[in-house]
Amino acid sequence: MRRILFCMSLLLAGNAWAGANDVMVDKVWMRESVPGQKSATVMLNLSVTKAGRLLSVSSPVAERGEIQGVVMHRGKPQTGAVDSMKLAAHSTTLFGTRGVYLALVGLKQPLNVGDRVPIMLEVEVAGKSRTVEVEAEVRALELSYQHFNDPNVKDHR
Repeated sequence: MRRILFCMSLLLAGNAWAGANDVMVDKVWMRESVPGQKSATVMLNLSVTKAGRLLSVSSPVAERGEIQGVVMHRGKPQTGAVDSMKLAAHSTTLFGTRGVYLALVGLKQPLNVGDRVPIMLEVEVAGKSRTVEVEAEVRALELSYQHFNDPNVKDHR
């Protein structure tokens, strides 16, 4: 009887507790900055096993972080900051694509190839808030105009 009660209490506690494996972040990177650049986009994959919310993003290299989404306004896509973002259970959100972005605004220093930028994500899972700390690798900026699909536009690398 004790074993049954013990097993049941573990199962119940497991459902209420947001464990270390409930939030996983990988493929974190950014592009190098150019002189005068004031913001940068963070690319990453954020996976959760339980439903939750992304509450904020921050870094010591920027004045503030923003969660941004692209929405249609009067028939035109516009990017805007949101307070938080809902995360469905057993989902992976790809930031930097498909209209969902994490931006570091007010860069305090240039981002150079090879730098490791600390990023802090405030995530709420199962009613508990926690900070996930990761490092973004700074990669080389790729300048290409080939995506315009116009033969008159040349790649000037």
